[in-house]
Amino acid sequence: MKLSLYIKYIAIAVFSFVCFVVKAEQTDTNIRQKQVCEIEDKTHHRVGFNGSLTSSLSWLLEFSYHYMLNRHIGFGGSVGSWEVYYEEGWASGSNWKIDEDYNKPWNFFIRPSILLKTPALKHRACSWSVFAEPGVMLNIPYQSVCIESTPNWPAADYDYISTTKGQWLAIDLRIGVSLDIDPCGVSVGYVISNHDVYSQYRHLSYNGISFKNFYPHKSLMQGAYISLSYNL
Repeated sequence: MKLSLYIKYIAIAVFSFVCFVVKAEQTDTNIRQKQVCEIEDKTHHRVGFNGSLTSSLSWLLEFSYHYMLNRHIGFGGSVGSWEVYYEEGWASGSNWKIDEDYNKPWNFFIRPSILLKTPALKHRACSWSVFAEPGVMLNIPYQSVCIESTPNWPAADYDYISTTKGQWLAIDLRIGVSLDIDPCGVSVGYVISNHDVYSQYRHLSYNGISFKNFYPHKSLMQGAYISLSYNL
């Protein structure tokens, strides 16, 4: 009789201990989640290093900053540079051509943007969310190229021509998936833009010959996007 009573007491004690451990674990988890939320609520500065490869055979690199009003919306922008890495045209004529070092359009830009993020799906230290970042790319409205002229071949003369015409403003949208492991994050996605990388080149001319027919018109640009970020 006493043995069964002891077993009963032991079972009650074990059950009580298990309940205590589970409750303590839940409390600890809730505290950690509360602390994470408090940290996230106090995090307002997001800096990033971003890059993309596009259907216009160009690359883009930039540094970005956004002030996060909360965990879901931020205002800011970026500064960077882009360049065509494989040209799709080459302006040339009788005894002249664009110097090969100048035949790949490039430019510097600033890009004001809004960062939008959905509520996160959390698993342990990882927070997954979907983001959208509409922006406006403002390029320097100026392009200059070097012309190699060979009227007395093999001797070569060099002239420089420039333009302030062509597209310098482009609208774009980046969408994708973001993974945050505080304070670091990585985002990958898709970019679409009306940026025409050859627009300024088509407004150049030399010896009365327009470059319009030498370079393609690209009204839609698409590409892949990646961002490495840090939250302060």
